Order: sequence, then C-alpha cells, then structure tokens
Amino acid sequence: MDVLRALGDPETGLIEQSDDGPLLLGRVGEKLVEHYSFYAVFQTPEEYRLISGGKELGTLPIVNVMAPGMMIIFSGRRWVIEEVDDRDKVIMVNPSKGGTPPIFGGDPGDIHDVVIQRMFKVLEGNDAPTYMDQVARDLLDEARRHYAELDFATSPISALSERSYAIATRVGTVKTNTLALALRGLGVAVETHDGFLSVVAQDEMTDLSSVLKGLATGGEVELFGDQTNLIFEKFHPYLTRDLLQADALSARVDQSSLKKVCSGIIQNPFVE
Repeated sequence: MDVLRALGDPETGLIEQSDDGPLLLGRVGEKLVEHYSFYAVFQTPEEYRLISGGKELGTLPIVNVMAPGMMIIFSGRRWVIEEVDDRDKVIMVNPSKGGTPPIFGGDPGDIHDVVIQRMFKVLEGNDAPTYMDQVARDLLDEARRHYAELDFATSPISALSERSYAIATRVGTVKTNTLALALRGLGVAVETHDGFLSVVAQDEMTDLSSVLKGLATGGEVELFGDQTNLIFEKFHPYLTRDLLQADALSARVDQSSLKKVCSGIIQNPFVE
C-alpha cells in the first residue's frame, strides 16, 4: 500500500485511480511506459556526476549506499564525499589524504562472506598454486607481506597513525558496508575495501575500540543520514525516503549483522 501511495502521489503521477476503482496510468506513468527503456531487461547503475571545487570530474556508476564522510576511488585518486544529491544525481567530493591507489577496471559486485573468508585463508597461508604465473606469485607474496606487517593474523585492528586505523571485518560487501555506515553515523570517516575498512577518527571521538564495543552491545546508530544516497535502481526516484530505506535494508544493508560483526572484531576471533 505504501508503494502504491507513493506511485499515486500527485507530484509523482505514475498511477491514478478512477472514480469507479480501477488503477490507471497517470500522466508521468504513460510517458514512462511508452519509452523503450521501460522494457530493458538489464539494469544499468545510476550515473552520478562527481564535482570538486566547482569542477566536474566525471561520472561514476553508484551501486552501493553512499554518504558524506565516506571515501571513494575515482580517476586513480581517493576522494572524501562531502554531499550527495539524490535527485540531481550529484556527489560533491574533496581530495582525500593518502597515497594514490592503482586504477582497476570493472565492478566485481557484492562479494559473499564465504569468498572473503577464503581470501583471508589465502593471505594467512604459504602455498602458491601451480597454476599461478610469476607475476601472480609476486602479487600474492606482496599481499601476504603487507598483511603480516599490519599484524592482522593476531589483531583485527591495525593502527596506521594516531587517529587512523585499518579494520579486518572478515565479512562480505553488505556487512562491511553496514559497519561503514554505522561508523560514519558516529562521525568516523570511512573507506571500504573487500573485507577491510580504513577509518579516520574525529578529534571529539573516543578510541575506536570503545566505539565498536558500543555497536556490539546494541548501541543506537543512525545508518541513513539526510544526505545518504539511497537511489541506485531504475525506478527509485519515484519512491519515498521511507521506502528507499526499507529497500536498502532488504538488499544492501544488513543491520541485524552489526552486533555480531563488531563483537567478532573486538573479541579477536582469529584465535581458535
């Protein structure tokens, strides 16, 4: 009923109800279904314009929930999100401190927990499969060396500087993104990776362990701020904010996992 009311809102105009009861296409709905794109089988991600200092950097397909304070990689550089405009599909960013990451093409999509667990098993192992060529072996050795230097085998949190940390979440994309949103809601700048988070604590925040303990015990947290991007599907612009949040919670955010993930991190689950 909430979806139907959203579609039937006069400002939306997708559907309307006649005096004798049947639902009909509204003014906007008729134009929508007449266009060939309405019948497209494959959904392409929504393209957002990235703007920094009044200059447009380019466009980026957005497939996950984004919010101010989170970091993204674009054109081989790290950027911190300052503002998100869902309706005009604009993201305001500023350059973020840190080294320049390599450029990778393509989008791997959401990664399952099992795949991430396998990744950690590989990082903590010593074997090199025979099918790997020398370049692949060198990359694997480099990854294992960095993993060991950060001491993730014994602690899930590695201090990178006085107020910045790397966190090994050991879970997939959805759960890692959920933790990122929770930390962002508590004033922490967050950058997401596969099975990892890099965070920068704000001056007024207590130590990171205390923040994670609060989340592990069910502390209140705001996952969706006013500027959190929740429009990433074809017809999302026609839904209300409440429906967009419900959709995100059903597919891209796993709020129920937050306590378990945080408990796993602060209890150091790497020791059997």
